[in-house]
Amino acid sequence: MTYLLAYTGSRSGGLQKVLTSDDSVFDIPNLDNTYGYSPATNLDNDEWFIIENFSDSGYPNDFVSRATPLNTTALNQLPVGDYAKIKYLCSEQGDYKLFQKFVPSQLISKRWFAIEEPQLSTDKKIICFSGFPDAVYHMAEDKLYFRDIAKAKAIFKGMEVLYREATATEVGEFLAKEFIELDENYTVDSVKVPNRKRIALIMDQIRDYSEDDKNGLFADIHTYCPGLIHENNLRITSEDDLKLVLFGIDERFYTTSRSGKKRIANSVVNIPVSTAA
Repeated sequence: MTYLLAYTGSRSGGLQKVLTSDDSVFDIPNLDNTYGYSPATNLDNDEWFIIENFSDSGYPNDFVSRATPLNTTALNQLPVGDYAKIKYLCSEQGDYKLFQKFVPSQLISKRWFAIEEPQLSTDKKIICFSGFPDAVYHMAEDKLYFRDIAKAKAIFKGMEVLYREATATEVGEFLAKEFIELDENYTVDSVKVPNRKRIALIMDQIRDYSEDDKNGLFADIHTYCPGLIHENNLRITSEDDLKLVLFGIDERFYTTSRSGKKRIANSVVNIPVSTAA
């Protein structure tokens, strides 16, 4: 027997029962290909971010904290009028606890009929959800797997620290660097979310920028994006200009060894340093 549960927030009943099924609610995905989370890494379809020793991570979750096997006798049935309050759906299946973020658009109220026994329905609401989970917790190994940090942070409290955007002060601090020249129409308010995330990612290294670091950045920019250099400064007129400067600081430019082609790494995965002799 598999239970589908819904979490509606601590002030709206918390974890509650939705339904029981003889079949699995979610498909358990292949979790073999994993990386530690980094906002600089873009995953392929079969890859996941992983947080090991998750119970010590400081990202609490009401369902994860429940003992297994799950005892549903203490849980209330979700009232029909509270379905719009659902934050996420979840289910325990074998060694896994599986999660899916819920959004109001999944609660559908339209004319519909079932194909097997066609009969027009107009007075019933239905929930549409995917069998593919947004997050998977392996109980025995204490590992959390997720693909999209924006969805994961809606399920696990505190995980937004991994998703941090630079504050307006930090953006202003970066754009005020002596080697940055801003177009008069491009200001702190012009910087959008993707570049705010990139600025947050490189703020620590930019604070300790040495003269050699600055010279190396200018050398890279001159090689790969010479149009950004203006009178010994990096001129930023747009979001694309800023992205290229940030990629330069993060050492994303490279030249292929065989063909000599110049490229930008849109996604970065750090390779562990081998300790073998």
